[in-house]
Amino acid sequence: MKPIILNKYSTAAILLFAVAAVFIDIALISNPGDITTAAFVISGMVCAMTGIFTLTFSAGEPVDPRLLGILPAQGSINLCRITHHLGMNGHAYFLPPRITGETKVMQFNPTSTYDGEQGSEKGSFRQKGPAGLVTTPSCDLLIQDLRKRNNLVIPDNEENLTQLLRETIEDGYKFAPKLSARWNGSTVTITFHDYPSIDGCKVIVQGSPDCCSMSPCPMCSLCGALIAEGKDKVVTLNQCSMTASSRDVTAIFTLLS
Repeated sequence: MKPIILNKYSTAAILLFAVAAVFIDIALISNPGDITTAAFVISGMVCAMTGIFTLTFSAGEPVDPRLLGILPAQGSINLCRITHHLGMNGHAYFLPPRITGETKVMQFNPTSTYDGEQGSEKGSFRQKGPAGLVTTPSCDLLIQDLRKRNNLVIPDNEENLTQLLRETIEDGYKFAPKLSARWNGSTVTITFHDYPSIDGCKVIVQGSPDCCSMSPCPMCSLCGALIAEGKDKVVTLNQCSMTASSRDVTAIFTLLS
């Protein structure tokens, strides 16, 4: 028989029922006409009603963040290995629509050094300019969701872009309790504080130290794509690091052209 596992809301409801029972028992053994007895009865009823409300609207615990974190890990590792076998060993670049002619940001993995200046026609493999693989970034479905549900408007200045990233990561999707961004010339340093899905980052790094920069996960990809479209510049993820003690993840992006 499968054991019954109570979440924190169910446990709280049971405790409220227990307190209500105690109050009612005290009322039963006390003087029925005493005002204190009436207070115990009312308190017991309030606890019972609150317990019923809590139990009725209590849902199961959310999915373990560790499991959510490792869900996209294999996809990032696979793309990293594919691009490596095709001779693409550099970082991935987020190309704004101005560069590709697409209606959205695309990801480009070049076979050689890329300066962000040359354009690209639509398609998976580049025929003009530096050779490489053009793919849809892993965050594309998240951006589509933002456009449909939140009428996403991407600002072009640093302060508003930072605010958009915070609202998206902290409030919209609740991927991290806190995000901080530091702009310094052509570099943007973004930190996900107390990142719940850091276990996925560890799996990706174990697969290959180059995976984060060659095949960014949806979280880093989302930040890179929003910055690329907002600033209308090519953006690359230079480095991604973790702080095990505080569970912080820091991604360093560079803006090219």
